[in-house]
Amino acid sequence: MKKIISLHHWLGTFFCGLFLIWFLSGFVMMYQSFPYLSQAERIEMLSKGNNSQVLSPKIVFENDHIEEVYRLRLNYLLDRPVFHLVTEKGKFISRYADNAEQVSLTKKQALEIAIKNTKIKDTFGIQTLTELDQWIPRTRYLSHMPIFKIEFEDTNNTLVYISSLTGEVLAHNTSTERFWSWVGAIPHWIYFRDIRVHNTLWAQLVMWLSALGFVMVITGIVTGLVRYKKKPKARFKRFKNKWYNYHYYFGLFFGIFVCTWIFSGWMSMTPFGWTPSTQLNKEEKLTWQSKKHTINDYDGNHWNSFIGQISFKNYKEIQFNIFQDHIYAQIFLENKSVLQKVTAFDTVIKIDDYKKVISSFSTENRVTESILLNKYDNYYYSRHNDKDLPVIRIKTVQNTNYYINPKTTRVVYKCATKNKIQRWIYHGLHSLDFSFLAWNRPLWDIILFILLLGGTILSFSATGLGIKFIKRKYKKKVKKRVKQKKRSKE
Repeated sequence: MKKIISLHHWLGTFFCGLFLIWFLSGFVMMYQSFPYLSQAERIEMLSKGNNSQVLSPKIVFENDHIEEVYRLRLNYLLDRPVFHLVTEKGKFISRYADNAEQVSLTKKQALEIAIKNTKIKDTFGIQTLTELDQWIPRTRYLSHMPIFKIEFEDTNNTLVYISSLTGEVLAHNTSTERFWSWVGAIPHWIYFRDIRVHNTLWAQLVMWLSALGFVMVITGIVTGLVRYKKKPKARFKRFKNKWYNYHYYFGLFFGIFVCTWIFSGWMSMTPFGWTPSTQLNKEEKLTWQSKKHTINDYDGNHWNSFIGQISFKNYKEIQFNIFQDHIYAQIFLENKSVLQKVTAFDTVIKIDDYKKVISSFSTENRVTESILLNKYDNYYYSRHNDKDLPVIRIKTVQNTNYYINPKTTRVVYKCATKNKIQRWIYHGLHSLDFSFLAWNRPLWDIILFILLLGGTILSFSATGLGIKFIKRKYKKKVKKRVKQKKRSKE
């Protein structure tokens, strides 16, 4: 028992400050996360166009020797149509759709794009980034280098990041968002630029801090329960030191919640890679598509017919997908999107078509249920209501849910048994995303606020005790040295 208490004291002294920061930043994270540009925001900023002079992707990319297409989009860059293609190997290629010329952005063009997309015309500063900075810290941005960073001197001090490769807005944030990130998401996620840009280092750091913090909380709970058996002479005065009392009683009540938060935070990093991917694997994707997605799928006759069909529409972006040997286009209009076939115009996809393909993934993948969801369920949901509805949910005998967006023909989420467990032990325990709570505001806010406040007081008292612990150890060390010197003189 002494070893457990000693371990708790040492780990608590080391982690008390970090836990205090995590809880304080948690209050901010309830309402403000790290700024990022969602697809809806990105598309909303795009300009509309109906240029009928759009060449086929087969012609535009004929000299790029592309084996397989991973993503293909069409939108407008300074009133010119542009194809944005991502290969299966992750290479970005953007070419103008009217003459197949590769996009090569200048500072002047980047500024024009930023002004056109944000509608901000204040004075500005522009710089060319060749490495990631605090507001684009993830390595996925590296493929867009160099990136143009435009800082407007408007009332919000808006920052806009433009890819030199695609000409698109990668990130957009204001001074208010950046302030709340510094006191919220950045310390909470350890999202400091010099750490976050190194994926492996950052992931390992978060996992080890969470794991050791979990051990600290467990040893604290064990210590508290053992000491609870010893009855104090005065009620609520188990220790002479008031901070020991605060820490002890808040630990007894809030310790279990702190334990679940640290454990769920650790699980958010999926240690040991225990959860499978939430996307189709290569074999399933090939079965879903019926063949590889290549630029040869966009032959002249079908493409010209498709362009003729949409030339009158003021669209913002078109995203292309393949399902069972046919190309489908999701066309984003002003306030909605529609699905249209590129390679044929006489086939309507039914739920049974999706069920048939999913059943063919394996002999043990028999479909047991299929339904069109018009509201979120326990696994496909968003507290910010930014996920598309309706979706088709198909369940199989293997207890796997496939969520298909009928607007895109894509499987947007594959949820196996381990993914379901991960959902509850991460989002359920960490964000209290339980249906009876998360969708009942302000009940969720009140409960989470009380729990965070308890964790904050617990961590604050631990910080004071940690300082006392260090001082006490230091004094003992000094006394020991003094004794040793006296002995050596004798």
